[in-house]
Formats: sequence, structure tokens, C-alpha cells
Amino acid sequence: MNSYKKSGMLPLKFSIRDFSREKYDSGIRIGGEVPPYVLLVIAFITLIASAVSYFFAKTRLLSCTLILFYACNTFLSFLLFSHQTVLFSGIVTLFVALPIICLIIFAVDTHFAVFCTDTSFVFVLVWLLIPLFFIINLIRYILKIVHV
Repeated sequence: MNSYKKSGMLPLKFSIRDFSREKYDSGIRIGGEVPPYVLLVIAFITLIASAVSYFFAKTRLLSCTLILFYACNTFLSFLLFSHQTVLFSGIVTLFVALPIICLIIFAVDTHFAVFCTDTSFVFVLVWLLIPLFFIINLIRYILKIVHV
């Protein structure tokens, strides 16, 4: 204690309450202060950006926009289908897990030649499911607004 008095510095004392969530909350909560239409707009913009980056063969930009698209749509689906857990699980399984698994299989096949068949059909499946995922969320959002 005397060394602190001599140097003029105060001892550092922290408690768990100093780092509590309430004190350092950024104010952005999905479904709280951020309205779902913001997620819908971000999902639409990333859908268009991923289509453009796929057309111009920008693989890194395509990967980033698809990850952002899937994240926004998954959070939006969670908000819109929060009371129907079976429906939410089915939507996430069909529209998120299946395309990601297919893309991983495609990447493994092109790198290691594990399968002897052509796996380019994977992109057709992914590009069929991506707009459907967005349209389902859009329809559910419109129905939620109409019934409120």
C-alpha cells in the first residue's frame, strides 16, 4: 500500500459489477431496438451482392456476402418464427444447413477429388434455395405486419 502512495498511482480495484452487461451494453439488440425490416433490407442487399459477385467470379466476396446473408436471414427467421420451433428448425435445416453442407462437399470434391461424379449441381441447389429462404422470411414478415 505504501508503494502506491509514493508513486502517486491508485491501486487498481475491479469488481464483477464494473464489467456488467448493463454498463457496457451497446444498445443494439436483435428484435429489441433493431427492427426486423433492417435485417430484411440487409438480407436483400447481400442477396443481390452475392449474385453479382458470383456472376463476376469474385469468390471471396461471394463467401462473405453469403455468410452475411445466411446470418441475417437466420436471425430474421428466429424473430419471425420464435413461437414455432419445429417450423424454425425445419427452415434452418432445409435452407441453411443443406446448402452449407452441399458447398462443403463441393469444396472437398474439387480439392481432393473424393467423388467421381460432377458436383457442380450444388450451386444450382444453393441458388434455388437462397431466394426461397428470403421469400419465406419476406412473406412471414408481411403477414406479421398485416395481422398486428
